[in-house]
Amino acid sequence: MAKADRHHGVTSKEFTEGVRPISDIATNVIGLVAVADDADAAAFPLDTPVYIGSTYDAMAKAGTKGNLAKVLDGISDQADCRAIVVRVKDNTNAAQLKAAIIGSAEGGKFTGLKALRRAGAVTGIKPKILGVPDYDSQEVAAELVSVAQALNAFCYASAGGADDIAEVASYRENFSQREIMLIDNDFLAFDTTTGKPVKSTIERILGVRAKTDQQIGWHKSLSNCEINGVIGLDKPRTFDLLDKNCDANTLNNSDITTLIRDGGFFPWGNRTCAQDPMYAFEVATRSAQIVKETIATSYRWAIDKPMHPGLLRDIGFGINAKLAEYVRRGYLLGGRVYVEAALNNKERVGNGIFRFDYEFTPVPPLENLELAQHVTDSFIVNLVDKTVKFASDYQTVTV
Repeated sequence: MAKADRHHGVTSKEFTEGVRPISDIATNVIGLVAVADDADAAAFPLDTPVYIGSTYDAMAKAGTKGNLAKVLDGISDQADCRAIVVRVKDNTNAAQLKAAIIGSAEGGKFTGLKALRRAGAVTGIKPKILGVPDYDSQEVAAELVSVAQALNAFCYASAGGADDIAEVASYRENFSQREIMLIDNDFLAFDTTTGKPVKSTIERILGVRAKTDQQIGWHKSLSNCEINGVIGLDKPRTFDLLDKNCDANTLNNSDITTLIRDGGFFPWGNRTCAQDPMYAFEVATRSAQIVKETIATSYRWAIDKPMHPGLLRDIGFGINAKLAEYVRRGYLLGGRVYVEAALNNKERVGNGIFRFDYEFTPVPPLENLELAQHVTDSFIVNLVDKTVKFASDYQTVTV
């Protein structure tokens, strides 16, 4: 006789239902590759992604050689940021240094940018704002874009450094990805070591992007954000809000962000290198990246649970609640969740698959404010009428 499976007592079971809140992902973490032969080897081991919670504090261990200390200083001038840093060994041979920054995967050891690509696995944190200050040649930028795509991140790189605007526009033609913004010109900052001005651009762009994410949000473009710690510009690009043919607007028309001095120093430009017009704006690309990862990574708890109607209801309500929150906060113009019955037939559902669709509209930047001025004589009649009325109220004066 088989043994009975009875319980003489009380059986208590717990069932959890309801909408789970969706937490925001960290969008303001910087990822960079830099050079510093005399940096603290324990704090910055070579070709290893290292998480630093304060770019300002990390300067004390960044050494004086190479550009790591300068980069951390430029970022910290904007805000004290979190960052993932990969330090590579300096090399007097430019080609070999370029190769070291791009990195390799020989013998199972990842170096340079390829090491940065594995930042999530090594540190548990994926950087979302990427750059290689001072060393972002075309070859390095091409690798940087692939890392940005792998990390669901956005990168900023030099537009080639040419003096001639036509050459800068020609350099732009090397890129077609939505994950990159090209920056023309260079900020100049004071180097306390040499006592002379030094170029300090991409690090300040990374810093102001992280600062803007933290203080305003990822829906705000970095264009027209004030840059701290700058004493001048390397190239004299012309800028005038009303001049369509000024250098800044000409560069913007080639999807290149430039730098301007106009009551302070600012980046000027909103455009990526995207071939798809839907992602022409930096904020459109980053909105798509961030919303996608935020929602997708919030539902690991639901995987492998029984596919009851209650589970599906909680998932759908959760996504809709997050989109509504983004709309209330001004991050999106609108959004909704829906279910396509044709895409959830019995074969797919029976195979453990259920699909939710959602759509949203990013907030575009006000790139062109049109002001139509009309000069007219129509108000002269009003002037005459009012004067006649005033005159009728005058009192007669006699001796």
